[in-house]
Amino acid sequence: ECTLVEFENEDIEEFITKWTNALEKAARGATKVADFEAQRGREELLSAVHGNPGVRTLASNPLLLAILALMKRQGVELPERRVELYQAYVEILLKHWNLARSLAGRAGSTLDTVETMRILAPLALWIHRNSPGVGLVKEGDLRRELERVFLERGHEEADLAVGDFLEDVRNVSSLLIDRGGRQYGFIHLTFQEYLAGVALAQMGQQDINPIVRELAAHVGDDTWREVSLLCIGFLGII
Repeated sequence: ECTLVEFENEDIEEFITKWTNALEKAARGATKVADFEAQRGREELLSAVHGNPGVRTLASNPLLLAILALMKRQGVELPERRVELYQAYVEILLKHWNLARSLAGRAGSTLDTVETMRILAPLALWIHRNSPGVGLVKEGDLRRELERVFLERGHEEADLAVGDFLEDVRNVSSLLIDRGGRQYGFIHLTFQEYLAGVALAQMGQQDINPIVRELAAHVGDDTWREVSLLCIGFLGII
């Protein structure tokens, strides 16, 4: 087993340079126009990475950097607010996940993006409560929590739903991953923090006091700082 280190600034710049060059040459051939467009694309991507702390955090992961490059190529304007940026990333990853589920023959049980968020958000909050700053939980504990969430969502055969869910995690998921040794976590701690913040915000739909109690209990705790900020940011936007 090997652990891949995150990209540093030099790695990010090298990736972006090679990506834009390869893309434009494939589209336009080895021409001056291709060189010009590659340089322009490189500058736009680097500006997006270095001009937004939220983007820079995600760009350290090669997969998430590739998604950023595709978003920019398709003319997607990256939101300045981190909550909106992370939501855009999550939606892309979930669409990929659910498409892969369908292609794997699970069309009948495929969860839509909204329903999948309703599974992953409380799961992220539970993981953060039990493994703040690390984001790894054992498979047995994860199964029990997932079964509780599925039952709460009205799934009659929760144990089967959990089995399918974890199989998809191992085979096609880009968001929640099997990290080996029967331990699971999100692809990037940022997504755990964002989804935990969403789950907290959703607890306050009827009464704000549950959010207040949870956040007050973690004032001064560095591992809860991002969750708190993203929860409040989500409330402010939604």
